[in-house]
Amino acid sequence: MSSLRLRILLSLTAEDSVYQQAEAQAAKNAAGKHGFDVEPTYAKGDAIAQSDQLLRVIQSSTNRPDVIMLEPVGTGMVRVAQEAVKAGIGWVVVNREVDYVSDLRRTARAPVFAVTTNHVETGRIQGKQLNALLPDGGFVLYLQGPTGHPVVESRQAGMLETKSPLIEIRSLQGQWQESVACDVVASWLQLPASRTLRSMVVAAQNDFMAMGARKAFSQPGKQPASQTPAVKYIGCDGLEEQGCRWVQGGLLDATVRCPSLTGLAMDLLAKEVRHGGASQPVTLADPVSYPPLERLGH
Repeated sequence: MSSLRLRILLSLTAEDSVYQQAEAQAAKNAAGKHGFDVEPTYAKGDAIAQSDQLLRVIQSSTNRPDVIMLEPVGTGMVRVAQEAVKAGIGWVVVNREVDYVSDLRRTARAPVFAVTTNHVETGRIQGKQLNALLPDGGFVLYLQGPTGHPVVESRQAGMLETKSPLIEIRSLQGQWQESVACDVVASWLQLPASRTLRSMVVAAQNDFMAMGARKAFSQPGKQPASQTPAVKYIGCDGLEEQGCRWVQGGLLDATVRCPSLTGLAMDLLAKEVRHGGASQPVTLADPVSYPPLERLGH
């Protein structure tokens, strides 16, 4: 590593994502604390574009960073990771478990590790929140991110592991977006089956989809007032200025608060380069219920 004042390229998925903006700001804050220089870039949700951007930087003779920190858009980007390690560049993956880190570390001359939320535990917590809100069972409208995404699958698996068998789940695709969630829930509300419910919970895999569902239920003319079910809303991620604030303001009943991954990754990187000793190949950050589980359902 050329200098203790590291130059870090931060490659994130999409600039229009509030979550990604928060992760970029957390990275800048942590980098400033440790005396690092960080440059955020965005892949516009395109895995091929992200791969091309990173390969150009790796192959550059004049603008090569000391470390690449990234949240992969699609795959874990193993080929790009291999090229970075060959060039002596550090490689830090956030928000994705990848299976190649241990192999790369055998030949790497710079830090290589991954940091991600324990997404299965996130789902388990949400399942427990559902049990607290529906102690006698009931109906849950479950809003998911994109099909096949590992975070989606892990959060769903955890939720199904802990939720009561008396709770019925109906899944809809919200694509992580508030507007999409609003549209799919509004369409669902036109189905006859939705009008037979008297109480339910909307559980979303992020807070923005939960807010989109809330907007759909508040649209005038979608259902007669006498047929509108009593609804509670829970989400995930718990960003300070969004999910946590929405819970505090009563717009959401609960969220699952996940720690900043880029901030944690910067701290681990600083510890490794300043004090020696390699980080764990994969660090799992623990989520927590917000508010605490014992305060729900009362």
